[in-house]
Amino acid sequence: MDINKIKRIITQDYERRRQIAIEKKYYENDNIIKITGILPADTDPLRNADNRVSHNFHQLITDEKVAYMFTNPVLFDTGDENINKQITRTLGDDFKSESAYLCTNATNNKVGWLHYWIDSDDKSFQYATVETEQCLPQFDGKLKKKLIGFYRYYEVVEDDERYNIKSYVIFEFWDNKHCEKYKFKGNLQGTGLTYMPEAYEEFEHELGDVPFIEFKNNRNMISDLKKYKDLIDIYDKVMSGYANDLEDIQQLIYILENYGGEDLKEFLGELKRFKTVKTETGADGRTNGGLKTLSIEIPVEARNSILEILKKQIYESGQALQQDNEDFGNASGVALKFFYRKLELKAGLTQIEFEKGFSKLIRAVMKFLNISDWKTITITQTWTRNMISNDLENAQIANESKASETISDETIVKNHPWVENPEEELKKLKTQKEEAQKRQQELFANAGGFDDNNNDDTE
Repeated sequence: MDINKIKRIITQDYERRRQIAIEKKYYENDNIIKITGILPADTDPLRNADNRVSHNFHQLITDEKVAYMFTNPVLFDTGDENINKQITRTLGDDFKSESAYLCTNATNNKVGWLHYWIDSDDKSFQYATVETEQCLPQFDGKLKKKLIGFYRYYEVVEDDERYNIKSYVIFEFWDNKHCEKYKFKGNLQGTGLTYMPEAYEEFEHELGDVPFIEFKNNRNMISDLKKYKDLIDIYDKVMSGYANDLEDIQQLIYILENYGGEDLKEFLGELKRFKTVKTETGADGRTNGGLKTLSIEIPVEARNSILEILKKQIYESGQALQQDNEDFGNASGVALKFFYRKLELKAGLTQIEFEKGFSKLIRAVMKFLNISDWKTITITQTWTRNMISNDLENAQIANESKASETISDETIVKNHPWVENPEEELKKLKTQKEEAQKRQQELFANAGGFDDNNNDDTE
């Protein structure tokens, strides 16, 4: 790959990386107020305090969405129990954690990326979430936007033989057959990236596709933060100003008129020692000096009102659950679903995009497992939300459905909020029924109902 092209790619990608860095800072509760503050540019004698209060609304709203969608792992069904077991075994214990982190990245940065590969040592299938700022996809110009190439670049820090720390930038280019890997000395902060590779590596892979999978936050690829960032900034400013006023109001501003002392230090000393201040006397023998104080008035009600309005609007714009709501103590399922309606709309749009990504991942796993027809097998995904529910009402619905034989036991089990692995639960139910039937037969036999040889003792 041409070195000048690599330099151009990194240079032109600066603005995207800067925006992602801002979005991540808000998730880490490091809002822009930490940098700007609210003090005017010119020195204000009435303003000494400089509090910069940052609020973690974005982290709370993001984690709420992630927990709502991925506390319970997504379940996959190919219609073949043996294939399902192999897929579950291949995905391993990290799947739920990686799914949640993908959602966090997508919510923050518009899109999350999952990289998969074959381990060179044990030949196992591996996958991991890649930080969004490291990823630059290359699509073809068609309407379906097929992924034909992928740039990934990132910083690493290494120690040399003398334990000197050195920074490097790794640049990778992937396509459906091979990967080119370059190592440059320097970093991405503009402090001397050489663009003369110190190392180069190229290797082939047999994955048959560009091994990166896209997980969009929504179809329009809009970060959730964009919906309410301005509201958070205003909230931070109001609260920071509030804190500044509370701190500044403790200090009285002294207004001196014709003070008879020599300097301010002498004035403060006399005021502290004698509780009095001397002033100058005019020609007519009258004292024409004086001492007054000035304090800051805080509009408490106005600020409390706007803070409440802003807080409500942040959760409204973020399609999050309203906080401090205690009206759902024993609510029905319909009322609880109404409470979750905005969060469900937001999560549903993310789920639509994530379903496509998970289908690609499962097909990649089936191809790795050498499963025939991996391209055409229908993959059914079951998503279970983590939400408050009326357990009594859910139990009644399940019992009524079972009694009326409206739906199958398998459907009831798959949609039960307590069940994480429907296949294992169905096996337990089958074993439980068989054991119950066996005990019933034994009791009936002991009561003389029949024997194992079907002999009739009567003549």
